[in-house]
Amino acid sequence: MGGSEEMLGMIDAVRGCLKEEIRMDVIANNLANASVAGFKRDRISFQDLLLQQGSVSAEGAGTPGGGKALVRVQPDFSQGDIYNTGNMLDFAISGKGFFKVATPYGIRYTRKGNFKLNALGNLITQDGYVVLGKGGPINLFDTQDLSKHVTVDERGVITFGGDELDQLDIVSFANDDALVKVGNGLFKKRQGANEDVLPPETKVRQRCLESSNVNVAEEMVQMIHSLRAFESYQKAIKVLDRLDNKATNEVSRLK
Repeated sequence: MGGSEEMLGMIDAVRGCLKEEIRMDVIANNLANASVAGFKRDRISFQDLLLQQGSVSAEGAGTPGGGKALVRVQPDFSQGDIYNTGNMLDFAISGKGFFKVATPYGIRYTRKGNFKLNALGNLITQDGYVVLGKGGPINLFDTQDLSKHVTVDERGVITFGGDELDQLDIVSFANDDALVKVGNGLFKKRQGANEDVLPPETKVRQRCLESSNVNVAEEMVQMIHSLRAFESYQKAIKVLDRLDNKATNEVSRLK
């Protein structure tokens, strides 16, 4: 085996290790959040940028087929199961759409609908961010017996004692690439992305939450496959390293 071939083999093996390490991190995060309401699993893909002949790169060594590997991690916005909680301030979205919340960092979007009231009577997330209605913050301060008198219909319209108070500001986006995860079940929109008209099939479910869309069994299978691939790449690195050392020693003896 020539030295250049060994080097290319080593580069491919190291890149393979790095890919599987990233994949395992993504899977581990999915599993850690499997029981979190509204959590959307991440999916990962890799794309190789092929280099033109004569170009130089530390990753691809200027060879056809070599190049940098682009890592793309995207949230999977498929629907999670909806289950009843009995809590009047729990909400789930069936279909496309996101609750809109105000944070110190700007407007954010979430599917995590386990809300509560703050001391001022505003509807907030578990992290204290204000949930927005069509008229701004949703205030329920004057609704004394919430469990009996506050209702939210499928359109998100909030009524108390027969009077309409506000409507949950639920928005959607034309494509999944419009949003970026920022942690704690929140998303922010990418620059240039615009809120879209909410599809008519989207429904709000009160006293319900949406479970995560993580399939634990599938994630575990993927983790096992990724771990085996990682170990195979590690073995390849050790073999190539031994061959390189052997070749170096043979060259030294010939001098």
